[in-house]
Amino acid sequence: MSANDKQNMLFPTNEDTVGPYFPIYFRDERLEDLTSIHPGLIVAPEGKHIILRGRVLDRHGDLANGVVMEFWQANAKGVYRTPAHADNPDLDPWFNGYGRLRSKAGEYSFRTIFPGSSKGRAPNITLTIFSDGINRVVTQVFFEDAEGNDTDSLLSSLSEEDKPKLIARHDGRTADGAEVYLLDIIMAGDQETPFFDDLVS
Repeated sequence: MSANDKQNMLFPTNEDTVGPYFPIYFRDERLEDLTSIHPGLIVAPEGKHIILRGRVLDRHGDLANGVVMEFWQANAKGVYRTPAHADNPDLDPWFNGYGRLRSKAGEYSFRTIFPGSSKGRAPNITLTIFSDGINRVVTQVFFEDAEGNDTDSLLSSLSEEDKPKLIARHDGRTADGAEVYLLDIIMAGDQETPFFDDLVS
């Protein structure tokens, strides 16, 4: 082992240290709005602001009793913040693409930027849901009239009945200009939202 290798080695973890570690405050409001970095900073990610709203419903059409939602998306130029894209000049330094929110009543509102198309995919947001009685389910959210919906590989694999269940419909804009999209997620039953194995974006 060279001297350089020794300098870059990490110290071993103490034997009496226990884990795993979780954030002290699981609900971080900064992860519910990806268009704002920090109240004290004037920088912001590039892209059109959108708000994705809806409800998470059970098989009876009732609001889910507590839900955690995690969002993962590309930036406005279609680039995901992953190690594989570390040198990509189109990475947005002010956008990491990951969001999370908790909803006690099953209703949600998530503010972000409109995702760009990535590797021939239509603009989409990967959504992971945790709730009572399930470990996790994963799906993707698409946007009404977005370019690429007709040829997207995942949407093309669905029946004509199931496709609309993943497409958020446009519902106007807010006073500050953010475009609003609506999509309800149905966890089970005849109108169940299509869910998938882990999706690699």
